[in-house]
Formats: sequence, structure tokens, C-alpha cells
Amino acid sequence: MFFVSYLRRELRRRMRQTLIAALGLALGVGLVITVTAASAGVTAAQASVLHSLYGIGTDITVTKAPGGSSSPGPKRFFSPGAQAQQENFLSNPLLGLLDTSAVRSVSRLHGVAGAAGGLTLSDTSLTIPAASQMGSGGGNLVPPVVFHVDGVDLGHRGLGPFASGTLAAGRSFTSSDTSSAVAVVDSNYARARRLTVGSAVTVADRQFTVIGVILQPQGSGTADVYIPLPAAQTLAGMTGKVNTIYVAAASSGATSAVAGEISRLLPSATVTSSASLAGAVSASVASAAVLASDLGRWLSVAVLITAFAVASLLTMASVARRVREFGTLKALGWRSARIISQIMAESLVTGIIGAVVGTGAGLGGASLVRALAPKLTVIVPHAAGYTPPGGFTAVGHGGGPGLAAGPSTASSVAVHLTAPVTLTVIGLAVALAIAGALIAGAAGGWRAARLRPAAALARVE
Repeated sequence: MFFVSYLRRELRRRMRQTLIAALGLALGVGLVITVTAASAGVTAAQASVLHSLYGIGTDITVTKAPGGSSSPGPKRFFSPGAQAQQENFLSNPLLGLLDTSAVRSVSRLHGVAGAAGGLTLSDTSLTIPAASQMGSGGGNLVPPVVFHVDGVDLGHRGLGPFASGTLAAGRSFTSSDTSSAVAVVDSNYARARRLTVGSAVTVADRQFTVIGVILQPQGSGTADVYIPLPAAQTLAGMTGKVNTIYVAAASSGATSAVAGEISRLLPSATVTSSASLAGAVSASVASAAVLASDLGRWLSVAVLITAFAVASLLTMASVARRVREFGTLKALGWRSARIISQIMAESLVTGIIGAVVGTGAGLGGASLVRALAPKLTVIVPHAAGYTPPGGFTAVGHGGGPGLAAGPSTASSVAVHLTAPVTLTVIGLAVALAIAGALIAGAAGGWRAARLRPAAALARVE
């Protein structure tokens, strides 16, 4: 009981010193929590982009650059009219074609858990008015309408961009839909086109019944309309062909080895793993990652070292001022171990105060990051021939349009930065604060243990 009363009295008597040491520790703890949360947010932002690109369970994508017979021209569909002619083009000139047999060969490789073929296409609709409707300078030309279509392998729905979506209405595909004219549409596209479950959406010259609406994470690689792979192959005149292979490795450690095996199996293909794509993600997310991981880490370490040093110096200075007090206690029979435990207890209380205040400051800092951080720009490079949404520009008309890629082979995605705080991070920060206080107490206790009662009592007036 005397121990607790003496502890409370000493802390109250040196309130200013205790608060200074506690606030120093709190600053270090708060900074550690904030920086760690911001770093985790950057990692989550990058992961969300890769998630939307690849889909659930996808580790590697295989594509082929266009060239020769592997990049057929667009398939044209005509809808003549008295006043205007409607032309549709279903193609993907940025991707070469792979045989579906390549999908089976990849799936049999060692370390491959699954492989699925996909056919990403763009449906471009041109309305060509009659000569009598043309204004001077072609002012009555209607801009082309483009939306993106993805043929889904219904036997492996867990691979590819479709897997990253969340069902918002209706139902998803089932294996029995392989030969059916059904489609699942993106929620934003459905809203823009006023589509609901049961509506009809036209791809090229064929109508598909909308059976579901999905919410997709922000990022490139998502299609507007998903249809069964056989239907997409038939419409595009690419029966038995795919232009993307999605691969899931048996384990994360096998990804590199699997990518190497695929490169040897398909030497003309471009093999892109999630790790290599993550390394190529650039712009402000990369800058924020460097800032949070490098500068933030070293800043946190510097502040923690400073806080530990200040707490140790204050504790040792306190011991120096309490020489007569400790000398008297020793003369009354207190052993050095009891005096050291008293100093350690005072330091422990200081550390707990610093941990509580620092945790609150860290949570507040993380909240500020979430509230005030601007949206980050992620520039995602695409695999050879990858089709970014909105990345096509239709040029020419009448004699057949040429579909050209946009000015770059990358897509820019805006991602809001979050700052998640986990119990593990809080526990680590609290442990750091208490450890710093105990280090300071140990330094002060070492000095107190060296005091001799006679020398200490010589100062008593």
C-alpha cells in the first residue's frame, strides 16, 4: 500500500516532468500508427487496382501482340436504312489470338491450379447518314458508340476480371448458360443505358437478355457487358480462339516458376504476373508508397529514438535531484532493488500515459489521412495488346473504320487513399511506448543503484 501511495505522490510532485516524457512517447507512438496506416492504405490502393485488373484468384495473364493472322480484322454487321446506315464492328486489334488448346496446355503445367480463356472485344457502332442528311463539313456525323464485351469461360468463373465483381441484382452465370443468349452487365453501364434485369442488350447484331448486374472495383480491365465465351467467339468469327488466358498458381511462391514455364510453352506470348504488374504501377501511388515506406519509416524511428532519449535523460535527471531522498530511504532499510522497482513503476505509468495519448493521436492522424488525402492517380501499364476501357478511337467511316489505340498503352485510375488501423499496429505502438519508458526507468534505476547511503546523506542539511 505504501508503494502505491509513494508512487502516486511522486508522480503528482513531478507532474511537469511526467507529462513531458509521456508526450514525447505519445508523439512517437502516434507517428508510428499514422505512418503505418498510410502505408497500408497505399498498399490497399495498389491491391484494389490489381484486383480489378486480374480478378479473384488470378496470378498471371497471358496475351499475344497482334500481327499477321493472329490479329484478324473487325467483323462488320450492317443494318441498312432509308435515311442512314448502321454499321457495327466487333474486334480487338490490340490483341492477337491464341488457340483454346493453349489454355488446356497451360492448365496441365506443374504449379498451375487453374487456367481460363477469355475474349475481350470492343463493340463499335457507327451511324452513317445519307448524303442528303450530311451538312457542310460533315457536321451531321454521329460520334461512334463503343462499349466493351468480355467472353467468360463459364467453367472457370473464378478467374479473370468477371470474378472481381459483386452481384448487385439478378443472378450470375451458371454452367448451363454456356449456349444461352444471356449477359451480365456492369452497374455503371446499366445505369447509363437504363438496363435492368430482364432487359435486352445488343452485342453486334444479336440480342442478349440481362440476367444480372454487377458492381466492379474501380480500375481498368473491366468490361461493360459479359457474355458466355462461345457466344463471343461466334459473334466475332473467332471460334476456338481466345485473346487472354487467366492463370491461377497453386501457391504464391510458385508464380514466378509458372510464368517461366508458360513463357517456354508459348514463346510468342506476353506473360504478365501480378508481381511484375505491381512493380510497374506508377504515378502518385508509387510516390506515396516511397514516402510512407521510406521517409515515414525513418521519421518514425528518429522520433522514437528522440522520445526514448528525452525520457531517459529526464529520468536520470530526476534521480540526480532525488539523491538525498534515495539516500534517506536506503538508510531506513530500503534495498537498491526496491528503489529501482519504484523508479521502474514511475516510468511504467509514464509509458502507459504516453501509449494511451499516442494511440488516440495515431487514430486521429489516420482519420485525417482518410478525410483530407486527395485521390491518388495510378498509371497502370497494360500487357501487350491489352484493351483499356475507353482506349479506342474510331477513325474513318463508310469504307470501314480503322480502330486505333489511344495515345498510350496505359490507363490512369483515380484511387482514394485509406488508412486502416489494425489492433496489431496499436499493440505494437503501445509496446514501443512502454518499452521506451522502461528503458528510461532502467537508465535511472542503474544510477540510483550506484548511490551509497553515506554519500547521499552527506548532502542532507
